[in-house]
Amino acid sequence: MKYKEDGGDNKVPIAFHLDMELDQLASWVERMPQAVMLVDDRCEVVAVNSRLLKALRFDREVILRQPCTHFLALPKRVEDYLTHTDQQEDQMQSVQGSLLVKGSPPHPTSIQVISGKSRGGWYHLLLLIPAPKGISLVQQFADTLITDLHFGIVVLDDRDRVTEMNRAACRMFGLNRKEVLGGPASGLFRCISPDPTRTSLEEKMAAESSFRNFTTAWEVDGRHLEVSVDYQQLIEFSGGKAGSYLVVRDTTQLCSLELQVRRTDRLAMIGQIAAGTAHEIRNPLTSIKGFLQVMKHALREKGELKEQGYTEIMLREIDRINDLVSEFLLLSKPRSVRMHPVQVENVLQELLPIIENEAILHNTEVRHELEATPCPEVMADGELLKQVFLNLCKNGIEAMGDGGVLTIRVRSHPKEGKLAVEVHDTGPGIPTYAIDKIFDPFFTTKENGTGLGLSVCQRIVHDIGGNIHVSADGLGTTFAVFLPCIDR
Repeated sequence: MKYKEDGGDNKVPIAFHLDMELDQLASWVERMPQAVMLVDDRCEVVAVNSRLLKALRFDREVILRQPCTHFLALPKRVEDYLTHTDQQEDQMQSVQGSLLVKGSPPHPTSIQVISGKSRGGWYHLLLLIPAPKGISLVQQFADTLITDLHFGIVVLDDRDRVTEMNRAACRMFGLNRKEVLGGPASGLFRCISPDPTRTSLEEKMAAESSFRNFTTAWEVDGRHLEVSVDYQQLIEFSGGKAGSYLVVRDTTQLCSLELQVRRTDRLAMIGQIAAGTAHEIRNPLTSIKGFLQVMKHALREKGELKEQGYTEIMLREIDRINDLVSEFLLLSKPRSVRMHPVQVENVLQELLPIIENEAILHNTEVRHELEATPCPEVMADGELLKQVFLNLCKNGIEAMGDGGVLTIRVRSHPKEGKLAVEVHDTGPGIPTYAIDKIFDPFFTTKENGTGLGLSVCQRIVHDIGGNIHVSADGLGTTFAVFLPCIDR
């Protein structure tokens, strides 16, 4: 057994070897000066000493072979550690819990966990360490509070070396705590890729001694993170720097929600404009189109082919205006969604002839890939789904220009309870600057596009209860429509 001083009059063990029989081990536990419990890898009590029995007010026979959680309130992460020790990266040491005393309210206490491996498996000593005199209950729980916070906390010393880092910070920076502790602050940034269009956190820390609510973004482990950071230097009375700390908040979901709200607001505004003007636009257009058709007929009879060509151009442009007004109305009018069980494969089979005819005009190939097993039904409006899939497929065909392959895949995700329909083209891909804007009304990369097609698709899918993801690279663009499956 190895010991260390705990800052008071007690010696606290930090490691042990289990190469003795169970009865010897129980005898050894009984002789320990601290209140202690020995549990196995099923969290069952193997041995307990008199000090702990006295504190718990239970008989030994009542405690042995019972789950230790009947007598100690432990955080869930501690229970996971005790039962799956081999799967843990870090060895657990000191945690906060409560002693469940018979006939009394729980007694908060500090518990030291010491683990050892025997021939039969893992065993864990749970030592109840009395708090040093003068330390308040709030201070006893400070370490646990920081560890369990969903904010990232990083503490630096006066020479900018990392002295503490909680689990949330490790996740946000993609780091292992053991590898960072004691190292320079620059090591915090080695696993992240900052957004090149924004000031990085490292640059901000080098330029300013303290700041609050600094927003930036980075990529870590294939994830995009939007973060808000507070940085504060701690100054001694003498004026020297005692250390500093970082508080990092993951605002990715909040930013995504704000973006969605802004898009919804824009759609609502456009809908109000469309409702008031669409019909008024269509009335004069109908008259103009009628007179142009009469003029075209008259010019053809007179043999004025050049002037007849002008009228054909004008008629085509009027049709284009009509299409734009129709898309306006789709955004404005309340859509009657008829939800019922839909087999997505059947919807695609009905659309394939239309999509293939469009592909022939652009000299492209259409591939339809299905899973070997039948896909589950989704709760949706079949007619509105046709509009979404047809729009995405036409966009893909037009993006490829002359030649290319359009692939339509149907995949089920049973764990998430969703069905995914992917539309992939082999075109040049969407530019990076445009990825976040393609669902905005009127934003388009096409020369003659209206910029409303994808906005309408997104609204339809959201009304159904699904969502659309887009990814693009040098090999093309993929739109994935996720729809909720029916739980049979």
